[in-house]
Amino acid sequence: MPATQQRILVPVQDPARESDLVRLAASLAAGPWAELHLVHVMTPRSAPAAEAATALERLARIALDMGVGAIAHVETADDVVVAITAALRRWNCNTMVLEWSGQVRPEAVLAASNRAVTKAGDVDTLIFKNRGFSPARRLCVPTGGGSHAMMGIQIAAELRDRWGAELRIIRVARDRRCRPGDPVLARYCEQLRADTQLQLRMLGVEAPVQIIPARDVVGPIVQEARECDLVVLGASNDWRQDGFLAGSIPDEITRRVACSVLMVRAGATEKLSLGKIFYDNTIRLDLHPADRWEAIEALVDVLVEEKQVPPSERAPVRDAAFARERARTTAMGHGTAIPHAPLPDLPGILGAMAICPEGVDFGGPGEEPVRFVFLLVTPQENYRNYIPVLSQIAAVIRPPDNRAALLACQTPSEVAELLRRVVPR
Repeated sequence: MPATQQRILVPVQDPARESDLVRLAASLAAGPWAELHLVHVMTPRSAPAAEAATALERLARIALDMGVGAIAHVETADDVVVAITAALRRWNCNTMVLEWSGQVRPEAVLAASNRAVTKAGDVDTLIFKNRGFSPARRLCVPTGGGSHAMMGIQIAAELRDRWGAELRIIRVARDRRCRPGDPVLARYCEQLRADTQLQLRMLGVEAPVQIIPARDVVGPIVQEARECDLVVLGASNDWRQDGFLAGSIPDEITRRVACSVLMVRAGATEKLSLGKIFYDNTIRLDLHPADRWEAIEALVDVLVEEKQVPPSERAPVRDAAFARERARTTAMGHGTAIPHAPLPDLPGILGAMAICPEGVDFGGPGEEPVRFVFLLVTPQENYRNYIPVLSQIAAVIRPPDNRAALLACQTPSEVAELLRRVVPR
């Protein structure tokens, strides 16, 4: 199969001053075929087009000097949002990186054109509040556990590796009383630690996790950010609802910290659900594989049998899943493994699931036998698409009652119904 480019759209409001935005976008570009599309929309009140084109070409050369392909586009339109939305479709972009140049106040947030652009484009979106940019030495990622936050962790880990930086994951255990020595609070902190470490294992990210008991969420994060150069955080789950972004926790953090902030929104969250990926025909209840390799191969065969994968592609899917498994076990704890086969040019996400009552050794944490195997086949060029799915799987497998309910299911329909009840976070 041919290699596919990763395409990142970078809307540039002011080509004369947004060089830091282009440097960040180039840092995020993955793979030798990655490509930036820099677009500046001319409106009737804009500066002369020739000046904008020259400034945009200078920005493109910054990305080229960093080893990333970049194409400059000057568009003419009456409506910036309509033009950017059309550009996303025209160049088949799967990520958008834009700058928050205004003040972070409720009235400014709600009126900003960047916010309208974010709502219009259904792609992974990163909004950069620049308070001085250079390759960061210390990255801080506050997380609440949702899919936007998980994508923030993944992106921060990529930047850490690119820049050779330090990375810390912070999660606040909010408790109104917050009494030292409270056994309930201690148990809550341990639950949050286990939950966060589970998500890190799902993402294949290694980083220290700090759990902070506190009466409010924002204050401790602002305090910890004093030691950081860049905060990467997930967007509010109410991002698309006009009345809720201003004053949300991400909004408050962005307003109060002194360093730059990168806010992340997973575009596929509302489109993907476990019920659309794992359904009756792709679920097997009583699988008895000899080992993890046999389990993975059996689920690949399920996808072929149910005509989700053409027979000619069986070997590439199996080989991709095996290669990923050899690199790092996909066992996540809680009796669960999530084998993963990234493939080029795949238009969506495919999945098959098996329940193995006797358990299978996946070589995971604590050598716990795996009874729930979720095989995911995802697009190689936009691998982040599967992060919302991981978030939903985590929500299923964490509660012991859910795992017991899965083992008690007698038909694939019962399993599918349980998966459908999980609400994306």
